[in-house]
Amino acid sequence: MSTLETKSLSLLLPERGLYTARRGGFGGREANRQADRAVVGSVRSRAPVLGVDRLPPAFIGAARRRHRCRVLSLKESFGRHPAGGAREQCFKKTHRYKIIEGDNAIVTGTVRISTNVENEKISANLAECIDDEEEINTKDIYKELRLRGYQYAGAFCGLKSASVTGSNGHVAWTSNWMAFMDSMLQMMILGQNSRSHYVPTRIRKLIIYPKYHTQIIQDYPIEDRQFSVRRYKSLDAIISGGIEICGTVATPIPRRQKVVNTILEEYVAHGDLGIMSLQDAIRMSTHIALECCNMINIKIIEFVDDSDKVISEDLNSLLISEILNDLPQIRHHTKLVTIHEKFPNISLPDNVSTTEITKLSKDENCLIVLGFDILTKNSKKLYKQLLSLLMPKGFLLTLEESDAVYDYLCLKTYELDIILEKQINDKKLNIARNQRIVHVNNYEFSWVDELKSIMNVQNETGVDTEIILVSEEDFKCGLLGFINCLRKEPGGELIRSVFIQDYKAPTFSLQEPLYTKQLQLNLPINVIHSGNIWGSYRHFPLPSLELKLVQSAYVTQMVQEDLSTICWAQSRMSRINHENLIDVIYTSVNFKDIMVAIGRLNAEIMATYERSNDCFIGLEFVGFNTHKQRIMGLCSHGGMTNILVADKYLNWIIPDKWTMEDAATVPCVYSTCYYYALYMRGKMKKGDKILIHSGTGGIGQAAIHLALHEGCEVFTTVGTVEKRQFIRETFPSIPEDNIGNSRDTSFEQMIMQRTKGRGVDIVLNSLAKEKLQASVRCLANGGRFLEIRKFDMFSNNSLDISIFSKDISFYGIILDNLFYSKAKQKSKLWKTITEGLKDGAIKPLCRRVFERNEIEAAFRYMAAGKHIGKIIIRVHKKEEPLDAPLLAHPRYYCLEHKCYVILSGLGGFSLELADWLTLRGAKNLVLTSRTGIRTGYQQSRVKLWRSYGVDVQIFTVDDNLKHEDCESLLKFAEERAPVDAIFNLAVVLKDCIFQNQSPQTFENSFKSKAWMTKKMDELSRKICLQLQHFVVFSSVSCGRKNTGQTNYGMANSVIERICEKRMEIGLLHGLAIQWGAVGDVGLVANMQEENKELVIGGTLQQRISSCLETLEVFLLQDRFVVSSMVVAEKAKIGGSMNIYETVAHMMGLKNINAVPSNMPLVEMGMDSMMAVEIKQILEREFDISLTAQDIRSLNFAKLRQMTITTKQGMIHDTNKIDPSNLEGFDMLIRKMKDADFVPDILVEFVE
Repeated sequence: MSTLETKSLSLLLPERGLYTARRGGFGGREANRQADRAVVGSVRSRAPVLGVDRLPPAFIGAARRRHRCRVLSLKESFGRHPAGGAREQCFKKTHRYKIIEGDNAIVTGTVRISTNVENEKISANLAECIDDEEEINTKDIYKELRLRGYQYAGAFCGLKSASVTGSNGHVAWTSNWMAFMDSMLQMMILGQNSRSHYVPTRIRKLIIYPKYHTQIIQDYPIEDRQFSVRRYKSLDAIISGGIEICGTVATPIPRRQKVVNTILEEYVAHGDLGIMSLQDAIRMSTHIALECCNMINIKIIEFVDDSDKVISEDLNSLLISEILNDLPQIRHHTKLVTIHEKFPNISLPDNVSTTEITKLSKDENCLIVLGFDILTKNSKKLYKQLLSLLMPKGFLLTLEESDAVYDYLCLKTYELDIILEKQINDKKLNIARNQRIVHVNNYEFSWVDELKSIMNVQNETGVDTEIILVSEEDFKCGLLGFINCLRKEPGGELIRSVFIQDYKAPTFSLQEPLYTKQLQLNLPINVIHSGNIWGSYRHFPLPSLELKLVQSAYVTQMVQEDLSTICWAQSRMSRINHENLIDVIYTSVNFKDIMVAIGRLNAEIMATYERSNDCFIGLEFVGFNTHKQRIMGLCSHGGMTNILVADKYLNWIIPDKWTMEDAATVPCVYSTCYYYALYMRGKMKKGDKILIHSGTGGIGQAAIHLALHEGCEVFTTVGTVEKRQFIRETFPSIPEDNIGNSRDTSFEQMIMQRTKGRGVDIVLNSLAKEKLQASVRCLANGGRFLEIRKFDMFSNNSLDISIFSKDISFYGIILDNLFYSKAKQKSKLWKTITEGLKDGAIKPLCRRVFERNEIEAAFRYMAAGKHIGKIIIRVHKKEEPLDAPLLAHPRYYCLEHKCYVILSGLGGFSLELADWLTLRGAKNLVLTSRTGIRTGYQQSRVKLWRSYGVDVQIFTVDDNLKHEDCESLLKFAEERAPVDAIFNLAVVLKDCIFQNQSPQTFENSFKSKAWMTKKMDELSRKICLQLQHFVVFSSVSCGRKNTGQTNYGMANSVIERICEKRMEIGLLHGLAIQWGAVGDVGLVANMQEENKELVIGGTLQQRISSCLETLEVFLLQDRFVVSSMVVAEKAKIGGSMNIYETVAHMMGLKNINAVPSNMPLVEMGMDSMMAVEIKQILEREFDISLTAQDIRSLNFAKLRQMTITTKQGMIHDTNKIDPSNLEGFDMLIRKMKDADFVPDILVEFVE
């Protein structure tokens, strides 16, 4: 007996054609819209309260403030009644109003009637003239807003046009005041040079002048009523018609990310012989079974005999469930068949159940039956039991001991074939008499009509013809993509293919044993690789990116507000040509870093926005400069790194007596206290009384050192007994009675008692709310209040203005402003700190040191508020060389001195790709286009990139791009700068079933996709000698099947083989990406209805931001074909929907009763694409399998009978099994050693 070991995988691909719309929530922007509605609604409903019975001629809303964002579901709304979710409160005397939910105010403000609106309005003489060209239309405006996270719909899509800068535009008037004012606010969002998600949180003044507004609109026809809208930056106002919105403050908030199941895979060639893990072997077995049967609703049985020594960890049900969950549309149910309570504590998902073999029916109709040691049991009864559970052409997967001995006669008895090892029994299978062979190629498409003719004859005569598609002598043939799509269409299930990639293989012939033995297995796709090894192409999970050693890295946060995602990431910083380069040894964690990390503070509103900056963590550093001097310093952002370029005014030489740890505690806290707060603003002098809150913190300790050095009387607060003891030990000159509690307002009584009611001269504050108010009251006449708590300032928390009657001064201390100030201001800081170092005023602080691999722990420690002094990070250890690499998450960066070419560069995805490349450092872009810039949106993006110093060139090409044109393009790009990457995003879609395709439709799809890629491949090898990335965008339709896209799928398959061939050489890069449906931009986004989620072939649209994140992962891995898609949620098998009504709805028939019940659907307008959609939905939703001929003969009488049958629990299925006839079963045999039951064990397959 010979020893067999087999394995396999397979994958059923998504279908296309049926689009199911799902409506999603609006998220943060909808909350903004609802809040605006409440403000306007409160104004209108307030007329009776104010004693006016009609809408006033003009009214003023002032100091409108949103306290928090309220995210609403689609069913919620604001109203006066508590049941409405929120209620209004308005006060007649003060004109104040509140919108309250529970006990919390959501929006507050004032509203009043204007007695002289002309005096309230902005004077026309003050408003600057704004008349920029309005280049962006409605479609482009809301595309851009959608990319920023705003999902507008209906009347809220009111902007008709706008300038690129968002300074002026036009807004439609639909008699909806709320939608009109929201559209005005959208102009402010367009003007933001950031794609962060902003929501208005404060409006200083809102003027609504209805009379003037209605007078203006009368001059316009009803069908085209629109106002010009202008945004005056100098006046901080937006004006349109009779409405002025002044002093609007917009705050960036994190986007609420929807959790989706994004599947990342690689698509690789697989030979039958080789090494593979158990998980991958079962994955391939499952995929092959699906590929052969072309089903959507799958039933699987895993059988465990009483005698099997199997534990729950050995079961494969859960693994198969995971595999099928990753496949679009495939719905499955698995039965674990075993004795009662064999696995008592096992946890199973909803689609896996347990039962006993005696409870199974003969109509299980399973695709796969799994078992253990089935062949060695030699039980005919067991064979019959298990095989009777299978559907025709079902699969039996058994796991056997590698040294087991069994009789192969059992295979003959039940006519079983071993699929993967291709070891065939001596039995002779008869090949069908009626066979036709069609040779397929990429360069001329006469074979298209030949194949259509054969399929037409088959449809007309009803005689099944075995069609074999053959490709030979061309490794780059697109046969795989073609056959994948064709098998999803009527008649395609009978077609098989042979793809000969081995140039040494014999010419294809049905008399050649190499081919006849393989064809006897009846597999749809047969690929012969080099060395005459049969195999296929399969999807496997893409390995996660591994950390790698890099020369420069920085600390970043992968997910906002999630401290567990803080990590080291590769930096673009280079050591070359930087005069003030610092090798960082220590860095520190500051309170600002914590506030940014937990989402309480957005760094964009604190400093100048830098478009390419994605990290605001880290303000100070300690290290060595290029002269090996020990340096400490400040930076605006990104200080948590191993190398940086220092600002020459913001770094100091470390005193000889200090260690580098000592120095790491100094720059930020002393720059804040010594220069900016206590001396520059606080005018601190000897004899002053000063209250320093949080005295054990970094700034607190630094301030105490400075105050004591100056000769001031110090009061301080702490939060724990341990911190009080620290103050007593570290600063013994501070009396016990001068130490208060920072957890309440009792420190106010302490101050007044100790100063005999006078108060203090200076308060250095870091407390909030009522403790902040108490701190202000602690000031003496002429006192100075120094506020260092950024959150309260940017949240605009209220302050009792009466305190200013004591002639006090209030200063906001924001060190970040210093980083962007003039050199003179920075120089003053440098001199002040230098003097403090010399005279001993500046002293190092206590600290706790974390290692560089303890970043998350350091942040959590500080966030807990239990630390004393500074928290510092040791970036380099003493024994490490300064240029030692760090382990970090790899990132993709562009090179400033290189060029990046994007074919079809002005499309939706292309523009986002170009924008992403500029964010990653690209300074030279060449974008090709057939027509050049046509839309305002394209113009706006190009203008934006050029404003950042990017050289953007638009290279115009035509559809028939010749060899010399491609050569000219690449030479043109090389003249700008050496080409580093080429991206081909070109696409031409002509979707229809194959019977309606023609050689011309295939040629059209090939021109810009396959043939263009082939020319670029050949020419770039000669012209672009420094090319690092060659990337082409493919589609899941190629690797996972899609109805109506045989031409598109074939063209994509060609470019995948080109990339595979490039990578095979070893020195060239090649990457083809099988994208699923892409959201926000591109073809699918244009088809999408407002704010509704399309489900296409079992997949959802992948947001463009997610696509770009995924692209980076792909670029950092050496794979030639990869795949990305988002799998939609799947319904359970066995739904109770009405078949009759579902089909009528698909055909657009509103009155079913008026339809003749016996009229074929074809005569009612069912075309070929609709027929495929009906077939698919019957399989997916009702578990009904019909042939193409059945679909063509359907009428509503038959559909009504199917509905009745389904309700009675009788599944209509054309694939009923006759247990007495066990012919035609394929068998997957997996033989393993005992050790193979351990996860991730690799198994070699031998003959």
